[in-house]
This record gives sequence, C-alpha cells and structure tokens, in this order.
Amino acid sequence: MSDKAKRALIQIAGIEIEVFQLPNGDYVMSQTQVAEAIELSEIGFRRFLKENRLNHLPGKGFSFDKFSISGTGRQINAIPVDIASDFWMSQAFKGNIKAQALVSACMQEALQRRCDAVFSIVKSEQQYERQAINSRVSWEESRLFCTDAQSAFQNSCIRYKFNAAMAHDAITVAVCGKTASDLKEMELISGASDIGLNHVSEVQLLVRIAKMKFEFSRYRKGGISERVNRALKTTEHSLYQRTQKNCHKP
Repeated sequence: MSDKAKRALIQIAGIEIEVFQLPNGDYVMSQTQVAEAIELSEIGFRRFLKENRLNHLPGKGFSFDKFSISGTGRQINAIPVDIASDFWMSQAFKGNIKAQALVSACMQEALQRRCDAVFSIVKSEQQYERQAINSRVSWEESRLFCTDAQSAFQNSCIRYKFNAAMAHDAITVAVCGKTASDLKEMELISGASDIGLNHVSEVQLLVRIAKMKFEFSRYRKGGISERVNRALKTTEHSLYQRTQKNCHKP
C-alpha cells in the first residue's frame, strides 16, 4: 500500500509497544510486538488468527495488510488494537502468566480511571502507568510462586507416597474451611488448573494456599495431617508478623 501510517510509542504496564495511526484514524499494532509483549513468537499470533478466523467474525472484517511507516521505509504486519487485546485475553485463558498479568493490569487501570473520573480525581499518566506496572509485576510474582509451590507439593507427595488429592483437600479445608469439591460447587473457578488451584478465584487466597503447599513440601517427617497443621501454624505466624510490621510503619 502507498498510504503512510503515523508511529508513536506507548507504555502498557511497563511494556513499550509501538502503535500506529492509519490515514483513516484507526489504530493498529505490529503482530510481532503484540506477540513479544507476552513472550510469544509471531507464529503464535498467526496460529491464533487461523484458529479463530477473526477476520470473518462480526466487526472483525479487517484486511491484515502491510503498512509503510511515515518517515521510514519500514513496513509492519498490522493488526487492529481490538484484535491485539483479543489475542492477549485468549492467551490469558490458556494460562500464559505474562498475558494474565498484562490483561489484569489493563483491566485494573481502566476501572481505576473510571472511578477517578466519577470522583473528579486527577492523576498523571505516569501515576496510572506506575500502578499498572505494580499490578503486572505483582500478578506475575504471585502466579510464579504458586506454580513453584504446586510443583514442590506434587514432588513431595510422590516422594512420601501421599495421596495428592487428600493432601490438597486437607490444605484447602485448613485455609478455606472447605474441600476442593465444595469450592467447585460454589463456582469459585478461576481456571488456573496448571497451578493446582483451579477452584479458587481470589488471588490472595491462591497465594496463601500456595504458601501452605510450599511449607508442606519442606517437611521430612509426618503424615498429611501433621504436615498441614505445621504448615498452617507457620503461615499464620508469618502473616501475623507481616501485619504487625505494617501496623508499626510510620
């Protein structure tokens, strides 16, 4: 195409991405950068397009063309920003931690902006971006910890010949007062089956259960009940110390 697109850089939760404005005013992004933002290759994005046939869905009738960038001889494989967000969301549902963190940060920022607007709170773009970065980093750290804790828990059950389902239930009962089946019946489903916590939706609760699993896996002696009781005391003591420390902050 001979039409030129304008280029600008934006920050999305600490990730720098190019955005382009087409002559008709539409915004597009580079396929490569959209994939790299969540640490995937462009092949992953092309597979997404093929699987979902987005260009045939209502409102998605966009021609995926190459566009020349104004002031340069460079061209990009352009996609609309709404399809970029659809791609990130689909990868988040598939368990991509980077995508989950990015989508969560974007949603939180959008809600924060609306709340600030209705209460006439004025913040700078830098403040919103800092909040988004903190949200993304916190999500990634929490999920990575949960993943590591689940792996350690499973290895411990195999090593000491524990029934993993029974041990898992004992931990959820200790933390939530309910078994995994009970929680599922309450429809508290988050879809995080890859970290063994697919029946809990609250992030802080996920982390607390993960800490229990991590402590459970550290012990070299004791059955399931003894390990769970010890892990509960350790995590509750750690939580109490953290609370006391925060209360005494100036």
